[in-house]
Amino acid sequence: MSRKKSFLRKLTAIILILLITSPVFGFGKQTPDRILIKYLKSLYSNNLKETYSYISKADKDIITRNEFIKQNSLEDPFIQDVARTVSSLRKYKINETTINCNYATVRITVTSPDMSKVLGEIFGPFHGPKNMKNPQDAARYMLKQYLEKGNVPMSQERGTFTLVSEEGKWKILLNLTNE
Repeated sequence: MSRKKSFLRKLTAIILILLITSPVFGFGKQTPDRILIKYLKSLYSNNLKETYSYISKADKDIITRNEFIKQNSLEDPFIQDVARTVSSLRKYKINETTINCNYATVRITVTSPDMSKVLGEIFGPFHGPKNMKNPQDAARYMLKQYLEKGNVPMSQERGTFTLVSEEGKWKILLNLTNE
């Protein structure tokens, strides 16, 4: 029994040491690249309240949350649904992160469904019967089914983002202006 107690004490001590030292080694830390990916995922899935929480104070001084949501919102429920589906298929690859004092530059590659090819594959040959009651609903259904199958043509986009550290948290710097 004492071996078991000794083992449990050692295990408990190791766990406590790991929990105490984890911030020192960066475990669980909100790094610029992690914040950027969270920002992009929330933006692409049309979760704009969350997206707004990731932008810098300087940008928030230029645009209110309501204005940001109004400018970036996808109004149509079908388009919102497609955006969520497309967002779930995106993959993110951090190419490089450079931190210089309170600023960080993150170079990223985002792999997404190539919507021009997707639409061409679905709607190019789609003519539908003349007596179809609602061709728009049929087209929407076909698009959703095609995207959900997951085997869609993909394309890559590369981008560079700047983040700023504000009160110990990384925020996306959009450099919005009052124009």
